[in-house]
Amino acid sequence: MFNSQLNSKSIARIAAIQTLYQFENDKQDTDIETLLLQIIDFYRDKDIKSDYELDSKSLLKLKPSFNYLKELVKHTHDNIQEIDKIIEDHLSNEWTIRSLPQLLFATLRVSICEMKYFPETPRNVIINEYTDIASDMLDDGQIGFVNSVLDKYADKKR
Repeated sequence: MFNSQLNSKSIARIAAIQTLYQFENDKQDTDIETLLLQIIDFYRDKDIKSDYELDSKSLLKLKPSFNYLKELVKHTHDNIQEIDKIIEDHLSNEWTIRSLPQLLFATLRVSICEMKYFPETPRNVIINEYTDIASDMLDDGQIGFVNSVLDKYADKKR
């Protein structure tokens, strides 16, 4: 996924997943707004390419759409119970919300949020984007799981 085609919305999606993941890990210590500001600061860092072990001469720009990032995090956080219910409704019998690995759970939360609250983005774009993101961050079984949950939810929304 790390090619020069990565756009600012794709990076905003990754940053939103990072924010929600961090929020789950730091629940007692930090509020969502503080975490969001920390993530934004990270992406504003001029030396971010070295954090991703990229050549400093790389043409890849790792700047998210900060407005899109803020909207994704806000909508996901504000509607977390409804989003979790949607995820729960699409889990197979052997899974529960609490048994999901946290990075997988954060990915599902943000992707379901975008599908539900950002109707201007075509469903197939959302499914493709989050499947691509999952392929960089999750293991093979989890990639298919993300794709399956989003497909089922998209079919239900039609």
